[in-house]
Amino acid sequence: MIQGLRKRLKQRLTREGTQLTLSMRKLYILPSAFGGLWLLGIAVLYLIGINSNSNGPLLLAFLCSGLFLLSMFLTQFNLQGLELSIAAVDAGFAGELVPYPICLQSRHERYGLRLVFSHQPLMVQPLVPIGISLAQPCWQPSRRGLQTPGRLKIFSRAPLGLFVCWSYWLPPQQQLIYPKAVSGPVIEQWRPWQQEHQTTSHTNHANGTDDFQDLSPHRPEEGLQRVAWKQLAGGRGWLTKRFSAAAASQRVLKLDPQLPFETALEHLTDRVMKLCQSDQPFAMELPGCNLPHGRGRQHLDAALQALALA
Repeated sequence: MIQGLRKRLKQRLTREGTQLTLSMRKLYILPSAFGGLWLLGIAVLYLIGINSNSNGPLLLAFLCSGLFLLSMFLTQFNLQGLELSIAAVDAGFAGELVPYPICLQSRHERYGLRLVFSHQPLMVQPLVPIGISLAQPCWQPSRRGLQTPGRLKIFSRAPLGLFVCWSYWLPPQQQLIYPKAVSGPVIEQWRPWQQEHQTTSHTNHANGTDDFQDLSPHRPEEGLQRVAWKQLAGGRGWLTKRFSAAAASQRVLKLDPQLPFETALEHLTDRVMKLCQSDQPFAMELPGCNLPHGRGRQHLDAALQALALA
């Protein structure tokens, strides 16, 4: 019952929208555990002063009380006026920590800012400078697809730790989450080039731009398109990539029908990433989506997006 009440209270205090400005009506403050001990110490000092008829403990109790009340305002001022908005979000993989960038805009420096999604790792921003800065609290998605990280708690105990001031925000921006990359069986087929791609295929064959074959010394008239940049960075000098024109078929990847759908997607994600790391071209067939033959970073992004939304 208590858990249900806490959940309903959090939902009622949570603000929604693409932006959040921490005004007085959106901030909540209570004494921290250290603040509770501080109050207990004040009470002990006051009782000692009364019972011993001594002004020293009473003066110290009044001084600590004033500092306690001042700390309440300072803690609230540390968050009040801070503006939060959603920055450009990148894709991530299920089961891994994925950063969710938050743009912070402040008119003065703030200290000890903490951001945490529900049941996720805590992110501490020791200093929020004047102007615009970026915070990246992380969350661990359990499923693929377009997901939201949930409720974000923004809080601070600065400067004295006697109070904790907080606010709740529910950012609506969805984040694309790829399936986990798990090694396993994948259906891999070799097919002749499709009829609509034969003209392009023959052109590529004529130019020798199909499959990588070997390296040879670079000649100035060959331009920079085929330069082996990796070998150049490794100190092997200027080399040119040579390609074979013998390939007449394309690799097509498909899900293994004997496996559960999500498991097959994870295996296919792992195979796609390995092929792209070795710069090998491939096509991919999914239910309702066929990815044409290709290679490179853009091809990898398109393949992972198709797997995430399959």
